[in-house]
Amino acid sequence: MKVFFIVHGLVQGVGYRKLVKNIAVKCGVMGMVRNAADGSVQIYAEGSNSSIEEFISRIDVDYDQGPQVFNIERYYEGDPGFPKEPMSFNSFVIERTV
Repeated sequence: MKVFFIVHGLVQGVGYRKLVKNIAVKCGVMGMVRNAADGSVQIYAEGSNSSIEEFISRIDVDYDQGPQVFNIERYYEGDPGFPKEPMSFNSFVIERTV
């Protein structure tokens, strides 16, 4: 399964990308996370259905001090909004801001 997420909230400058990477590694998910210029965070994730579902449940966080996710847009492969450019990952990485 391949999924692209756009995460809105207090998710930049609070360790959210590192948290997402750690969750991905624990769930066995490959892909990337990066900050977007509009203040959101973009995540591309690949994995089995069960690993992606576990990943989704764990990235939706709200800490008193730290990341606070308000909304997660979710686009599956083939949906409008899913990136057109091909992506391929052998691990989970933190990429530069777009």
